[in-house]
Amino acid sequence: MPKLFISLLISIGFLLTASAAISSPIIGILTQEVYTDGLISRHFDNKTSYIAASYVKYLEGAGARVVPVWIGRNRSYYEDLMYKINGVLLPGGATWFNQSNGYGDAGEHLVQLAMELNDQGIFMPVWGTCLGMELMVYKLADGSEHRINCQGKGIALPMEFKEDFNKSRLFASISDDIVANMVNMNVTYHWHQFCYTEKDFERDLLNETWRVLSLNHDWDGVEFISTMEHKKYPFYGVQFHPEKPMYEFTKTSIPHTAAAVISGQYFADFFVSEARKSNQSFANATEQARALIYNFKPEYTAILGSSYIQQYLFTNDEMEIPDIPEIPDDPDEGGNGNGYIPIIVDGGGGSSSILPLFSGLLLTLLILSNN
Repeated sequence: MPKLFISLLISIGFLLTASAAISSPIIGILTQEVYTDGLISRHFDNKTSYIAASYVKYLEGAGARVVPVWIGRNRSYYEDLMYKINGVLLPGGATWFNQSNGYGDAGEHLVQLAMELNDQGIFMPVWGTCLGMELMVYKLADGSEHRINCQGKGIALPMEFKEDFNKSRLFASISDDIVANMVNMNVTYHWHQFCYTEKDFERDLLNETWRVLSLNHDWDGVEFISTMEHKKYPFYGVQFHPEKPMYEFTKTSIPHTAAAVISGQYFADFFVSEARKSNQSFANATEQARALIYNFKPEYTAILGSSYIQQYLFTNDEMEIPDIPEIPDDPDEGGNGNGYIPIIVDGGGGSSSILPLFSGLLLTLLILSNN
């Protein structure tokens, strides 16, 4: 009987460990300003910033949750938030880096704080897609402009990997099948008017801090950098849009083949796995609930002519979440009183995982412990 008791305890230990490993990190996505004469302003009142819903789905599809990161805040706001989330995604879009209190200023705070946290031994990954990648390079180059004009709008391309790409963190665990898809098929979707080149990186010594992993060529044959990672920090950038083959359907040039979807999913899975290495968290479940994107609902903007199927749109007032009731710890009061006892396990990614173990198993252990 004692052997059975010990075996059951070991089994529960394995279950608890597995639950902790399967954590759902919380990643901040930076919002972006809405222009006063743009499509959103013409159809929605007082909306000042947005997030394309495809970025939210992109992270959720890999097991993460999302917190919107507001533009136009002072540094203390970003400092506070960066100690609670597990990663940052700088999305693509259409804005300028010198827009006061906008995407560029907020992105600068986030990148600087991410470097400071990593220097302190607190793991904080950052992902930049398209404009987000350009912003990371721009800010880490002290605001010096190194981009050139590119004809990269509406083109699906295969990956042109550098020879040692699989020695990088980003591609170290990629399978041969996915590599074959990326190399032989048009799986990456580009929509950008600027880009970086290896020549510029070498001339301005950016290659001392960034490792170029892949290249591509635009409509005019200009070679540009399409994938990179920072040599010191867990910062990653892609010039293309891995989220669009999975979640955007407004342009016929976007590839939706199985190969394109699998390729896009690889990048989402990788970044979320990086975020799982962070063990930061919100102070409590209520604070976390107030911050999550679930406080908002996306709008169907493609029907109005937007290049995004859906967008989360925010007013200045909506960026201040009203108080909500405290989330109870009692399972019966919290809606979990449905026949099992929830055991709360630290998820290791700034969240808690609920492992439902039937009360009968616990009762069995109690009986065995008395024998």
